[in-house]
Amino acid sequence: MNADPIRIFCGADRSQQLPFRVLSHSIRRHTARAVEIAIIDNALAPAVDDPRYAPYTEFSFGRFAIPAMCGHAGHAVYMDSDMLVFRDIGELWDTPLDGARIAIEIGSRDQADWGKHAAVMLMDCARLPWRVDEIVAGLGTRYDYNALMAIDPLLAEGDMRELIPSGWNDLDHYDPARTRNLHYTEIRTQPWVEPGHPHGGLWADEIRLMLETGALARADLEEEVRLGYLRPSFLVELGLATDGSGGDAASLRRYDQARGFVPHRRLLERFRARRRAIRRLEADRAWERNKLLGAFRKLAFQLKYGRD
Repeated sequence: MNADPIRIFCGADRSQQLPFRVLSHSIRRHTARAVEIAIIDNALAPAVDDPRYAPYTEFSFGRFAIPAMCGHAGHAVYMDSDMLVFRDIGELWDTPLDGARIAIEIGSRDQADWGKHAAVMLMDCARLPWRVDEIVAGLGTRYDYNALMAIDPLLAEGDMRELIPSGWNDLDHYDPARTRNLHYTEIRTQPWVEPGHPHGGLWADEIRLMLETGALARADLEEEVRLGYLRPSFLVELGLATDGSGGDAASLRRYDQARGFVPHRRLLERFRARRRAIRRLEADRAWERNKLLGAFRKLAFQLKYGRD
């Protein structure tokens, strides 16, 4: 058994501060061992000028800084923040690497949502000589964005192996006998932005426990609602607000819509800005190659996005 503190780094931007707090609470609640949990984001990485390789989220590249943050020594766990833990994370931490540099969940490569295997990783920092600036600089020449997010281009064959027990990265699925970590991976149905998730009640239960123990205050939730990161109807589910209806998912959605709530507004704006920047780049490059074709591409861009 590894006696060092369990070091966990979670990717999160401001919109995921509440999910991060809930995940951290669930991790600590299920283990008596020393745990160090930190947020990482793209502030740890250089900016990317080419929009084709810009990160989808504000924390996508932070994971590549973890080995250096650990002094290239010992182990570390990477996790997304949209998760909820039900077992002692020491089981994951104690997983033998058997010569691998990174361990991922057994069977995670076979899941339908490709690329999510790297959402939970046990990393041997001493054997990962990563420099985040060099990794980001390789985008567009050594690998594309999606390949990088799968981690594979940074490793040799056999360096990343399926060794972590099954259940440590269950995607929007909960089986009490199996699930150690529930990953709310579908952003459109995450329980803090959309009512009716089949396992959203588990996340709400963790919130209730945090409120009862003082780990979270009602004012914290109200602030997340004010900022647009938590749906207003979540307060209705907790009994902290009323909507005058039966509280079913459809009524809760109407409650949110009436208050102007847009799920993941900031993230969706980021997606649109990224897509627009790529289209502008493509139009400009088409113009450079062929003035006539480029004129049509620029006109199409302006009709869709405007002149600015």
